[in-house]
Amino acid sequence: MAHGSIKEGKVYRHAFLDFPEREIGELKESEEETLQYFSERFALVEKEVADLAEKITNATNKGSYWMKVLHLKETLPQKDALGDYEPLWQQLCELENLLKEQIDQNRQMNLDIKQALVAELAEVTQSSEWKSTSEAVKVIQQKWLKTGAVPDEEKEELENLYKTLVQGFYDRRAAFYAELEKMMVEKEALYVTFLEKAKKELEGIPVSKMKTVNDALREEWKGLGRIKREKQNEFWNQFQTITRQAWKDGKKQQKATQKTDHTANKKNKEEFIEKLRQMNESIEPEANLDSLKREWKDLGPVNKKDSKPMHDAYELQNNLLSENLFLKGMLLKRLKGRDKGGDAQKLRQRILRDLLDRDMRELNAFKENLEKFSTRGNFEDMLGNKLEQQERKVKVKKMILDQVRASK
Repeated sequence: MAHGSIKEGKVYRHAFLDFPEREIGELKESEEETLQYFSERFALVEKEVADLAEKITNATNKGSYWMKVLHLKETLPQKDALGDYEPLWQQLCELENLLKEQIDQNRQMNLDIKQALVAELAEVTQSSEWKSTSEAVKVIQQKWLKTGAVPDEEKEELENLYKTLVQGFYDRRAAFYAELEKMMVEKEALYVTFLEKAKKELEGIPVSKMKTVNDALREEWKGLGRIKREKQNEFWNQFQTITRQAWKDGKKQQKATQKTDHTANKKNKEEFIEKLRQMNESIEPEANLDSLKREWKDLGPVNKKDSKPMHDAYELQNNLLSENLFLKGMLLKRLKGRDKGGDAQKLRQRILRDLLDRDMRELNAFKENLEKFSTRGNFEDMLGNKLEQQERKVKVKKMILDQVRASK
């Protein structure tokens, strides 16, 4: 037998190369059948080597078959088969050398790529633009993972440098955000202090000062610095709550104050109207109308229900005073320094009657034409005010004429 022998019922494969003779099985039935069986097993080994060689030939990444070649080469002498092993061994050695050469080339190429990535990483990680740099580092990490192995003698040093740069970047970024978080907490404390101050400054102030104080606080708010948006929104809502409550309390206080003020103002206005009434008891009063108007204006508002009646009473007395002063002026011009006596009284009555007749004609003419005017919108109010004014002029002159007649 060319490739083996049978001794004492045992089947042996002959030695080849440096591999010694090896028992591979036992005699079955006959020697011919036994040898045929082990020869057929060798054919399977040949096919296994041929299939692997074909896959390597057709593969793009031939290096991926490196371990399979080594494993088949290592197990070849252990096969329980009879045949010519030397050509198979030689073919596996050639495949091993081929793949080793390509792997060495690939690893050198990978070394070049990874060295370039480490250089890029060293430059990129110097930046403190954390967002863009983090994206750049992730891209480099992905490229690193996709790049294959490098020569063993370069691997440890290169891996350590890569890990040091990556870890160093993430440590610096973590330290930055930790410091930023610390600053945010400190700034949040400023917001808390601001809210306490705002509450204190807005508490109890009158509505008249509310806008000024609130505007100043809003300007101060703008200078507090940036914090996390959701936290800033929370503080802003608290500030708005404080402001709204201050306005609410201020208006409530204003209403209570106005109620007290209205009572005082009503009394003062009643006294002022009485003062005008007493002035009007004289046919020739002494008064400064402009000064009296300013004094009335300064007396302040009263309750809505009292406002119109008091205003009408004031207008009546003011008109009486104005007409009396006007009449006094006209009388002086007409008399031109003559003795007033009885002539003055007659002249006074004549002037009054003439003025009253003129006002009566104007009032009657206005009433006759009133229905011709449009009464839509604000124009109706204007006509009503004009009618009331004309009627008051007539009423005032009648009152003064009655007063003059009574003074004879």
